[in-house]
Amino acid sequence: MSSVSNVTLAACVFMTVTCLVYSSNAQGPGIGSIDLGPIEPDFPIRTCSPRCENGFCVGGRCLCQPGFTGRTCSNTIITVCYGGCANGGTCRYGSCSCRPGYSGSSCQIPSCSPSCANGGTCVSGKCRCRSGYSGSYCQTRVCTPSCRNGQICILGQCRCPRFLDGPEPLGISEPGVPEIDLVPFYPAVCCSRSCLNGGTCIGYNRCRCRSGYSGQYCQTKVPSCLPSCANGGTCVSGQCRCRSGYSGGYCQTRVCTPACQNGQICILGQCLCPRFPDGPVPLGISEPGVPEIDLVPFYPAVCCSRSCLNGGTCIGYNRCRCRSGYSGQYCQTKVCAPACRNGGTCSNGKCNCRTGYTGSYCQTRTCSPACRNGGLCTSYGTCNCRSGYTGSYCQTRTCSPACRYGGTCTSYGTCNCRSGYTGTYCQTRTCSPACRNGGTCTSYGTCNCRSGFSGSYCQTRTCSPACRNGGTCTSYGTCNCRSGYTGSYCQTRTCSPACRYGGTCTSYGTCNCRSGYTGTYCQTRTCSPACRNGGRCTSYGTCICRSGYTGTYCQTRTCSPACRNGGTCTAYGTCNCKSGYTGTYCQIRSCSPSCANGGKCVSGKCRCTYGYGGSYCQTKVCRPSCQYGQVCISGRCQCPRFLDRQVRGLPGRPGSQEPERLPIYRPVCCSKSCLNGGTCIGYNRCKCRSGYSGQYCQTKVCSPACRNGGTCRNGKCVCKKGYYTGSYCQTRLCSPACRNGGTCTPYGTCNCRSPYTGSYCQLSPTCYPRCENGGTCIRNNRCSCPSGFTGSRCQNAVQTACRVRMEIHDMTQAQRQLYIDTYKTAYGQPALRTLLRSHAINFAAGIHTRNQFLPWHRWFILELENILLAVNSNVILPYWDWTLHSAAPWSAPLWGSASHWYGGDGSGSCVTTGPFRSGQFSLVSGGCLRRDFDLTETTPSALVVNDILSTPVSSFNDFELRVRGELHDTVHCRIHGTMCTLDAAESPDFFLHHVFIDKLWADYQARSTAHHDAHFSSLGSAMTAAGGHSAQDMIDLNNQPGGVCVRYEQPSSSTARQLRRALSRVAPSVIAKRVSCQPQSLDVSRAVQQGQELFRVSASERSRLSSLVSKQVCRSAMPGQAGPSGARTTATANLGFDLNTLVSLANAK
Repeated sequence: MSSVSNVTLAACVFMTVTCLVYSSNAQGPGIGSIDLGPIEPDFPIRTCSPRCENGFCVGGRCLCQPGFTGRTCSNTIITVCYGGCANGGTCRYGSCSCRPGYSGSSCQIPSCSPSCANGGTCVSGKCRCRSGYSGSYCQTRVCTPSCRNGQICILGQCRCPRFLDGPEPLGISEPGVPEIDLVPFYPAVCCSRSCLNGGTCIGYNRCRCRSGYSGQYCQTKVPSCLPSCANGGTCVSGQCRCRSGYSGGYCQTRVCTPACQNGQICILGQCLCPRFPDGPVPLGISEPGVPEIDLVPFYPAVCCSRSCLNGGTCIGYNRCRCRSGYSGQYCQTKVCAPACRNGGTCSNGKCNCRTGYTGSYCQTRTCSPACRNGGLCTSYGTCNCRSGYTGSYCQTRTCSPACRYGGTCTSYGTCNCRSGYTGTYCQTRTCSPACRNGGTCTSYGTCNCRSGFSGSYCQTRTCSPACRNGGTCTSYGTCNCRSGYTGSYCQTRTCSPACRYGGTCTSYGTCNCRSGYTGTYCQTRTCSPACRNGGRCTSYGTCICRSGYTGTYCQTRTCSPACRNGGTCTAYGTCNCKSGYTGTYCQIRSCSPSCANGGKCVSGKCRCTYGYGGSYCQTKVCRPSCQYGQVCISGRCQCPRFLDRQVRGLPGRPGSQEPERLPIYRPVCCSKSCLNGGTCIGYNRCKCRSGYSGQYCQTKVCSPACRNGGTCRNGKCVCKKGYYTGSYCQTRLCSPACRNGGTCTPYGTCNCRSPYTGSYCQLSPTCYPRCENGGTCIRNNRCSCPSGFTGSRCQNAVQTACRVRMEIHDMTQAQRQLYIDTYKTAYGQPALRTLLRSHAINFAAGIHTRNQFLPWHRWFILELENILLAVNSNVILPYWDWTLHSAAPWSAPLWGSASHWYGGDGSGSCVTTGPFRSGQFSLVSGGCLRRDFDLTETTPSALVVNDILSTPVSSFNDFELRVRGELHDTVHCRIHGTMCTLDAAESPDFFLHHVFIDKLWADYQARSTAHHDAHFSSLGSAMTAAGGHSAQDMIDLNNQPGGVCVRYEQPSSSTARQLRRALSRVAPSVIAKRVSCQPQSLDVSRAVQQGQELFRVSASERSRLSSLVSKQVCRSAMPGQAGPSGARTTATANLGFDLNTLVSLANAK
């Protein structure tokens, strides 16, 4: 018979025993069958219920013939694939199982798996990708040209791979995954040469290769085998090379070597004869889709007709009598002595032991699976593991000694320590954050600092010698002295406040005053000669005299009280009164002329006797008073008359020779008196005084008329209660009433006195801690400081001078050169490099959100300025006012190639001119400074900035959003290159731009107190990585951290001065209608879109920003068009709008 390979099943029918052998490649019974005739079993047989239809019952289970399946083998399996499987596909149960990359009923169609992403199309089983994408299924954004030297493509830019530090966008696209995902951000770790064949640089000259490649730079192609080689096979040139005893396309089949002969079959790699039933033995046959068969019948040998071997003697049909030492039907088997134990079988004189046993005669219990890592199997079948290993078969590495402080032991026997611990077994406490400035971490997790440093992680520079008299050591190693002390280590006592008017401070902290001055700090002027008669000398050197004295030094007696009404004081302290006055101090008016007809002079007025009146009692009056419209004439009541003629005969004024002439009237009387001062002017007709009405003037009227629903009663307005007040109900009431001296406005709201607040001025300010140095609390936790002090609690003495930041074009050449040289010197120092990296590390940690953007970057530039001042005390940060070059920003002198300018464009690559050119300057993160000016776009104009600065304080949210999104983000990415990346802060251009952004905020704050204090509700919260400072600490430029005062100097060019004057006089609404400008757009620019993506402007903010910037700020004109004034000036060409028209509008005001 032929040899058998790939045997998957052997079975014998019990009753009419027919042994069938099936091959994995056969369509029916295999290499042959042996009919052994009817044999009766001598043991109980387990039957199958229900009966097997197309198979055999083995051990109570149905063993199906090929082509059938199911519990009773009743289901037919199609085992043939018609037409065959193409392209390496395999036929399984009538259908083709295709290799990856093919599909169809016969695997005839090349397919793309997984599907092509990002718009790629599948062509002949391969993805054809759109421009900008690559990968086996177009999942990867690529850069053009390709990245070199281990750089990887991120958002279309070549970047070095990085260590984990913080998130950044990576531009990976996969099915079901957004195109831009957030993956860890890494500082650069590049390779000296490119990783080949799609490999990725993961460390210094270390590449991670794609599947199918190997080598340091992934230069070697490794053929792959699909599926993977099984049973220890090795893949060679894409094909599996099997170990001895295995075969098949991927070494999945156990075979017999040499091939079985004489009717034997290969079972589990052994050639065995077919057997009669005798007892169960384990077979362990397992194939994909076929249940594992644990026990099948065991048969004693029934060999085929052949000679008895090894000297045996044939004693019957196929029965041999064997010599001692042999057995078997044909004596082919050498027997074992002693006999095999524990179920072992003897083969050729050697025991084949059952699983779980070993030894020459299977006397020793084995461990299954075998003990690993040098473990020893005990007689009980358990593993006795070596030190350092554990598990049922010593498969698990243990940590020795055990991991401490919560560390976990890995499968490699190493400890995975918790945060804060390190060491072989996590025994050492680590310091977090790491010790700085050369400090060493102790076993207690604390830092042991070098001399000159202190702090929990040696972050603070200490002062040597130590600061005295309560001074504190700053982070720069200098002493910040308490008020009253000075010197390098606060050893010298100062006078606080400082001695004035030329006084000198003694070593005891007291002032030694010049002649003519006195007081604790010589603040008081003395008087010379000294003040007399109890006078007091003021701080101005003049005398304040006691009552009764006057003169330069109170030498002259005065009248007390002072003489009135023009009286003069004599040297004796008495008053000499003017004519018409009398009394001790001329306080009594005398009557002139003297009172007549017995009248008395009282306080300069005549008090007349009964029957007389007039200023000096010269007129006779009627008693009682005349009624009913009658008038008194010469002491008699008479009716008024129509004018008729003049008569004589009434006495004139005393002393006059001619009697008075009085009119004569015809009688016109009223039936009753006109009331309230009314005058009878006809028969029962009264002429009423203002404020009265009615026939007899009996009704009082309200004048002016009552407003707001008030009613007039007896000449007074009765207003609606609780709503209005005032003489004619014209004033709206505040309810509840305004407190603490607040006044109610016409709109019914309270106008509160400082420092009170609240809807009705009920809230008094509270400051905790309390204001110092005489400061007053004007708002919750806000102190108003007296002159000479500043700080949130007035705790700091005001510095004598502020740092003045200038526009870079206003600096002299020497000043610019000094600044650039200082910047490059500081750039190499750890302090500045750490500061710059902190911007990249915290780029997406909130520093570009509305609550932190303005104050955080104000802190950031202040920190840089402090570092520069430590290098050179004469250097202050400049700014670039790009509005003065808005129409041609890339032609500004700033970009000149001289050593005192910044160098020019790099056209997307390294800058090659100026002091920051490639080879002379490199970034902290590695590589050169890059620029890629957006030559088709401009920077925002002065009109746009003026419109933003005009935002009302109630809309501070819109002001901040426009500054951040319309100004800051746009200019960053119009300079482009390094400025439009996560490493923007490493570009020297960054600070010119950001200092100008801070100046714009300062200009907005200068508009009013409300503008100055405007911010969001998170003022008191600590900002991200800002040394614990809050936004509140950065609001006041006059009181920056450390008591620093900062002032911005406005650009000094004639164009800038004209522009400031004109913008301050002309309203933005008038400019929008009258001034021509070049059109600017925020929606189409590449720089705007990239800036919004880089700085992560949210969708809602973009929508709001779009509505804000759509407002017209000028009258659009074609670029290059002359303004209304005629020819374009250089200023107009640079500014991007018609300056002449704007100046004309301002002059017309």
